[in-house]
Amino acid sequence: MRTLFPLLLLSLLPLLSSSCSATPVDPEEIVRGSWVHYKRTFITEGRVVRPQNSNDTVSEGEAYAMLRAVLMDDRKTFDECLAWSEATLSRKESHGDDLLAWHFENGRVSDSTAASDADIDYAYSLLLAWRTWQESRYLDLARKVLQSILDKETVLVNNRLYLLPWPAGEGGSTPPDSTPQNPSYYAPSHFRLFYAVTGDKRWMELVDTTYELLGRLQKSNDNPGLVPDWCALDMQENIIPMPGKKRVYGWDAVRVPLRVAADYRLNDDHRALQVLRIFSEFFEREFRENGKIVTGYSGSDATKSSMENPLFYAAAYAATEASDSPIAPEMLQRVRDFIHQNSDEYYYNEANDYYVNSLVWLTEYFQITKKTATND
Repeated sequence: MRTLFPLLLLSLLPLLSSSCSATPVDPEEIVRGSWVHYKRTFITEGRVVRPQNSNDTVSEGEAYAMLRAVLMDDRKTFDECLAWSEATLSRKESHGDDLLAWHFENGRVSDSTAASDADIDYAYSLLLAWRTWQESRYLDLARKVLQSILDKETVLVNNRLYLLPWPAGEGGSTPPDSTPQNPSYYAPSHFRLFYAVTGDKRWMELVDTTYELLGRLQKSNDNPGLVPDWCALDMQENIIPMPGKKRVYGWDAVRVPLRVAADYRLNDDHRALQVLRIFSEFFEREFRENGKIVTGYSGSDATKSSMENPLFYAAAYAATEASDSPIAPEMLQRVRDFIHQNSDEYYYNEANDYYVNSLVWLTEYFQITKKTATND
């Protein structure tokens, strides 16, 4: 009897595990269900909240929701987020521009500084809305936002145009002879659409800057193959550490492979593929040696955390899939291993994890677009 009971348990384990953690494999179902969860959990009358941050709101979140609403053809949610953002985060009266204040908490704007990543995604969502629903007010506002970005959130360094993380003269206490940089704020596929709509060649200059900066960062001895969350430039464009920021591939930089992969898929830029291949080489080596991808790497010896997260697997998948890496299917499966289902809802990692659930769904959306492109 003592030997029979353990054998019985072993025979039941496959049934128990499959019923508790079976991962859905229908990308359309996951995308639909995760949008249902996202709206129910994070969006209230157009305001996107972060439950793990005392239910505050950041402009980035509004832009993420609006982008997703367009792609889901959910005009009601899009218009609600747009109305709340313009009524609450707009800097028209306070600063005379069309950017968004980045932080709202306790019923008020707590920091009116703009964040260029949010402003860029905000403008991009407006242009997609204009193309999707053919309403000129989206285009009109997008043009104003784009002009404000160029006017206030770009700077020439040694005759090259760079994107600032916030308007010049605002934000962090960076030394006056250096320029702060966040590589994950650069969105080359967005910049190309901005150029197509406005005809302003500065947007194409920012595309070139994206790949020049990423190429130099990936050759850095500090993080070979990766890029940091933050860095700075001196007056001669040399890359230097940003005061108060560690040089780590972390929760900001994880967006870089996603943004670059979008440019590669939409525009087939060989520079995008080159960047993705270098990322892929790192992920392949890391996965071969340690069997996982974790949530942060820093230092010349790639000192890392021990935590796994679906967003970091999504970034690894974006790079390895574009590079035809043999580990790409495993990266996709690792993302899916973090999916949870609750009735008609799907979510990643934790139900109230705003940041992860804002971005990781793009992995499944890519599966849909790839299948559509193949059928066409």
